[in-house]
Amino acid sequence: MVLVLKLDDYEWGYTDENIACLIDREDYWLNAEYQSWTTDPEDPEVKKAHEERKRSGVKPPPKPIIYPIAQRPQHAAARRAKELLAQVADVEKKPAKQRISIRQLRAGMGR
Repeated sequence: MVLVLKLDDYEWGYTDENIACLIDREDYWLNAEYQSWTTDPEDPEVKKAHEERKRSGVKPPPKPIIYPIAQRPQHAAARRAKELLAQVADVEKKPAKQRISIRQLRAGMGR
């Protein structure tokens, strides 16, 4: 119990946060690589999902959202969680482009 309290009081420095960020990025990279290794781009389901995303106008965020997976003290973890929620909210508030068919366009114009 005393050890845990002392660890919470430990000063979390720039070097510690940089190492934790490197771990977060390494995990992100490894998961992305694993997905590319195990996903067949010629699979009909993958092609269909890609076309649906393209049709609906969904695009990935300009910068990747990297989840904090490294162990951090409570105050540092709370700060990273707050930053992550802000990034996710920023991406979610941008609406995807909605495409309509010719019939819907004509119906909207009263034809």
